[in-house]
Order: sequence, then C-alpha cells, then structure tokens
Amino acid sequence: MLERCPRCNVSRYKINCGKGKKIPHKILRYFPLTPRLKRLFMLKMISEDMRWHMKNPSDDEESRHLAHNDEWKDFDVKHLEFALKPCNVRLGLAVDGFNPFGNMSNSYSMWPVILVPYNLPPWLAMKDSFFILTLLVPSDK
Repeated sequence: MLERCPRCNVSRYKINCGKGKKIPHKILRYFPLTPRLKRLFMLKMISEDMRWHMKNPSDDEESRHLAHNDEWKDFDVKHLEFALKPCNVRLGLAVDGFNPFGNMSNSYSMWPVILVPYNLPPWLAMKDSFFILTLLVPSDK
C-alpha cells in the first residue's frame, strides 16, 4: 500500500500519537469542469439542444422550462451580454451528503457537488447522463 502520494511525496496518513492505527487524510476530489462543458458541444445534436432555451420562448404564461421563469428573465436583463450568447451555459448546483459505506454506525460521509446544465430542454436537463460531478467533499457526520 502506498504510504506517500506519488506526485507530491506527502504522507497519506495523519500522525496518530503511537496508537498504531493509520488515519487517512481527507482529500477533496476535483473533477475539471471545462472538458465536460466542451463535451456538451462536441455532438451536433446536443450542441443544438444546449441552445434550446433561446429558440423556444414561452407562447403563453405557462412555465415549461426555467427560461420561462421571471428569475431567468431578470438575470437576462441584468447580464445582457451573457444572455445574448446562446452558447453560454447556465448551471444549477446540487449537494447532498451520503455514507459511502452504507454503515450508519460509521461517522464518515461524502458530499458530491453536482452541476446541472439548465440550457438543455426539460426532457434532457434532469437525465443522469447530463449531470456533472465536479467535487467529492469528504467529511465527518
């Protein structure tokens, strides 16, 4: 088993005052966002779907997409330069902790930070395949 990080040579374990147990350091896992956003625009069909919110304004008062809400429209007014470019990506952030080992007596938990691209049409935006995992945050309960 590796005692030290192969990249920076830092110990993987905390000093435990001679008790014999090794306590691993908590490490924040980061998954770069830019390559994942680029991937959304690589396929022509998905690239067109990423501009769906600009091409399909609401005809009536009914909200079928986040782009039809007043908050989205207020944002567009405040940030006009951002709103005019259909390729700019709007992201929602979701965080929820869980115990990765399924053992409720264990005091360890993980907090995944997931981004959801709101540019996509409603039938695609909430599909698992479009969720973007950006961080895994370790924590005590």
